[in-house]
Amino acid sequence: MALTRPHGDAIAPARLLGLLYAWSGFAIMWAFWICFVVFLANPRWLVENWPLPTVDQGGWVRHPLAAASIDIILIALFGLQHSLMARPWFKRHVTGRLPAAFERCTYVHAANLALFALIVFWQPIPLLVWDVTAPLRDILWAVFSAGWLILLFGALSFGIFELLGVQQMRAWCRGLSAHSSRLKTGLLYRLLPHPMYVGVLLAMWATPRMTLGHMLLAAGMTIYVLIAMRYEERDLARRFGPAYSRWRNSL
Repeated sequence: MALTRPHGDAIAPARLLGLLYAWSGFAIMWAFWICFVVFLANPRWLVENWPLPTVDQGGWVRHPLAAASIDIILIALFGLQHSLMARPWFKRHVTGRLPAAFERCTYVHAANLALFALIVFWQPIPLLVWDVTAPLRDILWAVFSAGWLILLFGALSFGIFELLGVQQMRAWCRGLSAHSSRLKTGLLYRLLPHPMYVGVLLAMWATPRMTLGHMLLAAGMTIYVLIAMRYEERDLARRFGPAYSRWRNSL
């Protein structure tokens, strides 16, 4: 098939489509994170003109149990997409049928769908759990901001172009073999084994105004992270063996 050939005029359109496929996933993911910051922060000065729901605004289901049921399904769909597609057996049997450069990009596009579905179909449960005032309010907003910064620098530490599939596609379009992923131990990974997970959880829980719906989302994501870390660490140990053990012991 022309799609899998690493060079030659016949593959030029496929190269262009491959780059569009990779960069569109990259761009949509960035757009999602901007939307998700607004979704969680629920800023009053912006919500009135914001086209998407937020964690406490929007939705069409008013009964708390019905809303919680929909929200749990959305969280579960997100968790299943992220966990199943990241597992080596899924890559071998499903995305492994694609050219290697398309595997990560396909994961990113699927993640974008699951994440935007979470925002668009989220049903708020506005029952108040806590609502704090200054100075604790300011401290929680600072922790919220720190969470996003940790997530960003965690992605940069991992290699954001590799994380979102652009690096692999660039190599394929140049007729090169993508380098096999190496164990990430630089920058934030010298301090934390899972900096991106830490950043997400800080952003989830650090809010001066916590509603039941927001807490349901934070709790669901926490459960997902705890499960995902277990499987991720097992996969890393199998793949990198002693190198992984040395790195973990050094933290």
